[in-house]
Amino acid sequence: MKSLITNYKGNLKIAEQNFSDEFISTKILNSCAIRKLIFSNCTFHKLNCKGSSFPKFDFNGYMYSEAILKQVEFKSCSFQNCKIMDSNLDKIDFDDTSFNSCKFKNISLLAGYFNDCKIIKSDFEEINSYGACAIIVDS
Repeated sequence: MKSLITNYKGNLKIAEQNFSDEFISTKILNSCAIRKLIFSNCTFHKLNCKGSSFPKFDFNGYMYSEAILKQVEFKSCSFQNCKIMDSNLDKIDFDDTSFNSCKFKNISLLAGYFNDCKIIKSDFEEINSYGACAIIVDS
């Protein structure tokens, strides 16, 4: 993944790739369309993905720290054993997405949206969620 991205502000397209054991830090991926990716044991630090769309992603054992995920859309995604910490998820849209054994800590989730999501054995700590909406199934 590091070799594919530098700092993009739109028009980056990546599809149907697998990535594992990567550390990606201080990158910008604004308004990008990336789909059907699998991430295993990856760490994203200070990643800015504002306004991007991530359909059909699988995340396993990954971590976001100090990330900006404002106005990001995750559709039909799966998060397994993942951590999102010290990050901004304002106006994020999770649609038809599952979270299993995930941890969210010290995040801003203002006006965030969870639609038709499954949340299993996941922890939410120190969350600013004013205006968030959740339609959760099988929780």
